[in-house]
Amino acid sequence: MKNKKHLSSILLPVLFLVYLIFCFAPLRTELQLTPQWTLDITQGVETSELPLDVLPFKLGQNAGYFSHDGKLTYISNFGYKATISRDYLIPYEKNSHSFDVFDTNGNVISKIAASGFPYAAGDRIFVMLPGGFGFEYFDLQGKILNRHLHTSPITAFTSNKKLTVVGFANGVLCTFDENMNPLYELTPGGSDTEVILGASTSSKGNYFACVSGQHKQRFVLYKNEENHAKIVYHTYLPSSIVHQTLVYFSEDESAVYYNDATGLGIYDIKKSKLSHIDIPGIILNIQESPVGESLFVLSKEKIGTHNIYTITVLESRLHKTSSFSFDAESAFILTDGNSLFVGKDTKISKLTISKE
Repeated sequence: MKNKKHLSSILLPVLFLVYLIFCFAPLRTELQLTPQWTLDITQGVETSELPLDVLPFKLGQNAGYFSHDGKLTYISNFGYKATISRDYLIPYEKNSHSFDVFDTNGNVISKIAASGFPYAAGDRIFVMLPGGFGFEYFDLQGKILNRHLHTSPITAFTSNKKLTVVGFANGVLCTFDENMNPLYELTPGGSDTEVILGASTSSKGNYFACVSGQHKQRFVLYKNEENHAKIVYHTYLPSSIVHQTLVYFSEDESAVYYNDATGLGIYDIKKSKLSHIDIPGIILNIQESPVGESLFVLSKEKIGTHNIYTITVLESRLHKTSSFSFDAESAFILTDGNSLFVGKDTKISKLTISKE
């Protein structure tokens, strides 16, 4: 019996690697994805060493960190939900009034006394207030550094070191500087029903964008000028989506991507050109690599009782070269340099990205 269990634990990761190789076989360009290893998170923490550079994951009711060489360094099973970044893991319950903040080694480094839902954005910690009518920004001592209240619930939120953008159900879009001081309060407008469904900011804070409205839904791109925000592009979408949606900027601020009713809208900021790629389901995440200026788009489609996840590969940030799908309860993607990490239920696999 023990031999069968041992054989099973070896075969499952191997079979998953073979599956990934088979899926990537149709690539028709020079971009190559070579599987390196597969990690089974049910095997528990495999090392007593604590590497400094680890990567986050969240699969089902498990979240934690793993190393670049395929070792699980920390795992936590959470009962309700959790928010995770490369710096912090924060599990929480439906009616939490305080939250423990864990570092990448699983040590509690802070306790936040607040009601609502926490959100970790890099090394920043926010709490969305009950009902979503505002947020609080905390330091690791549990002190509130800033608070913003609003008359309508938050429907979109993104934050980096340069800019924070928050969208609300009444169609208002608010921006905040690196110290969380308010900058602009805007209303994109142009729709029969106003609501912000998705928003994001570029890495340097020079641009931000949103998908807004119902019935005459539109995408709006803003540029931060010296004392104001200027609309540099907007377009009405062919049909409306009714769920929260993803907006993403390339790391070099040359392009912005948004999920619409039929796939991925792409606006090339440098060339002032709009294009579109059909992608099934709801787009969950976009990751990029400097190798071939490649982008990896993770989407999810419900077919009967099955969750079908699709990873779509783009080269030069614009051109679809391949895609593959798999059935899973949960999944994630993450890039780091020339590495693509694919998570599926209890497995995490590393693939090396190269051009040959």
